[in-house]
Amino acid sequence: MSHELIWLRNKTRDVLPHAIWLISITLVYWAVFYIPLPPQFKRQGIFLVDEYILLLLVALIFLTYRQNGWGVRYIRLGLVLIVFTLPLLRLWDTAESTWNIVLGLLPWADATEYYFDASRLLEGGLFSAFSGRRPLYAGLLTVLLKLSNQNLQIVLIVFTVINAIVVFLFMEEIHNEFGLVSAIIALYLSQLFYRPFAGTTLTEQFGFPIGLLAVVVLIRAVKSTKLWLFAFGMALLTYALLIRAGTFFVLPILILFAVVQFAENRQQYIKIFLIMVAAIAVPVLTNVWLGRVVAAPQAVEFANFADTLYGQARGGVRWTQAVIDHPELASMTEPDRSQLLYRLAYEEIRNHPLGLLKGAIKAWVDFILPGSLSAFGFLTFGNKSIDFILQVSVVLIFFSGLWLFWKHRERPVSKLMLVFWAGIFLSIPFLPPVDAGVRPYTATIALLFLPVCFVFSPAVFNRLEIFHHENRAIPIGISYNAAFGLIFISLLGAPLLQTIVKPTHVQPAACESNLIPINFQLTHGSYIILSSEESGQETRVPVVQLRDVHESFDDFPYGDFAGIMRKLKQPALIAVAADIPTGRGIWIVAPAELKAYEGQTISACAELVFSTYPVMFVRTFEKP
Repeated sequence: MSHELIWLRNKTRDVLPHAIWLISITLVYWAVFYIPLPPQFKRQGIFLVDEYILLLLVALIFLTYRQNGWGVRYIRLGLVLIVFTLPLLRLWDTAESTWNIVLGLLPWADATEYYFDASRLLEGGLFSAFSGRRPLYAGLLTVLLKLSNQNLQIVLIVFTVINAIVVFLFMEEIHNEFGLVSAIIALYLSQLFYRPFAGTTLTEQFGFPIGLLAVVVLIRAVKSTKLWLFAFGMALLTYALLIRAGTFFVLPILILFAVVQFAENRQQYIKIFLIMVAAIAVPVLTNVWLGRVVAAPQAVEFANFADTLYGQARGGVRWTQAVIDHPELASMTEPDRSQLLYRLAYEEIRNHPLGLLKGAIKAWVDFILPGSLSAFGFLTFGNKSIDFILQVSVVLIFFSGLWLFWKHRERPVSKLMLVFWAGIFLSIPFLPPVDAGVRPYTATIALLFLPVCFVFSPAVFNRLEIFHHENRAIPIGISYNAAFGLIFISLLGAPLLQTIVKPTHVQPAACESNLIPINFQLTHGSYIILSSEESGQETRVPVVQLRDVHESFDDFPYGDFAGIMRKLKQPALIAVAADIPTGRGIWIVAPAELKAYEGQTISACAELVFSTYPVMFVRTFEKP
């Protein structure tokens, strides 16, 4: 037998078991979507069924660490996938409307703008100034929509899978570094943080996993003292912060750390400094390039920071204060709006310098004190007393972890964590929790988890772990290759689509004077069907029973829009789409029979019933 055949046979023997495991996990995971969840019930404000399921899954994951081998690791990965898919399954089972989701599926608020912009580019247009601030995320969303034939449900599943796989890699790294209990805590905290973003088209879907992978790479870099790996981690962290803007002050702090940590003599200081600067500059420049190529010319990166800065200059009020004080901002467009607002913020700082100091102190206090907007505000289960006790307990454990990092500061990972936290601490005044809670900390949220995990590390107490086994670390190349692969897709995917997608030209319908002509695409998995009891279909997104619509909006913060939806008493189709001729995003309420024309361009005449969002009731349509 030739050497080539022997090599091929050995390679097949190595790869085949992995392929079998991956196929098995995929099949089981897909079957999960067809298994109905047990009925949910509530006690003292807490939805217990899903919490019991989560605890059971976490217990099974805990037990998998008692065995070694790739087989059990694949089983663990499958369980983590289910853990992260559970919130999405429940969302589709109840068709709940939240702060960024309508009827369990359709994007709302900021999530809608990203979705509209992705749809615009696929129709031959450009991202608006809104997505121009975050072109990396909008680019990935556009690519996923294109690959899924604009099936929003598939896109949301893909986002869930990406986050679950990354958390699995993060958890494995924590297991290697801090032990089994710490790994389980990392998994649980990650799932609780991700839970509100499941089913959304928000930047957290991309910033969270890239941020976790950046931390994994940085940890491995300082443990192995590999400068090139640390530079990779810095680049990933920069990309994560560009995807979901946040604690930018960590970057200069980590540059100084790298110079001190990796330089063997003073002659190497400048070399390492330049390497780190390049690692940050490349993501920044590629992000700017992407925005210039696929976004409207008036797009301004991080334009919304001007609102935050103004609020902080006014003593720590919300970002919305700018429009209250200066109503003319509401009608302005970029870049004029952000330029004026920066001038107003600087004037406020110059005239009242103590206002910014007051805002900074308030931000630090809000970050620490338990509450819905605090650092651990995502630890909520629905019961105020339990939530308060849990948050206080975790905050105390968190500060204990920081102290333990200081106590063990001779360890490279502990030094990295302390330096990292110095950067986060300096960033807090410019990311006030009063604006968006812990969301701006998404890219570096792992640094909230790690001190808590470290408290439960066997190394802290010099004790052995009960179920500890020697664990072969997952190759670090999997982490950074996965991260850079996603970033590569988001960087080049949207410009490529822009060159190959031809603008859609349609003939607007001839409408009566009181109706507005609209043209839009209707795609499978991206609309809701409101069904009557006579149909025999129970609520399961994309089908929603009319009787469940009222309850769906119980916690929805926009009562005017909820009122429109609650008035619907007949079967209907609800969708969000970009009007092809104008490019503007619209809400569509149409007869249910329009479903028969999905995948086609529909010309219709609609009545504008609510201009703020805007909501269009389709009165007539032309059959494609």
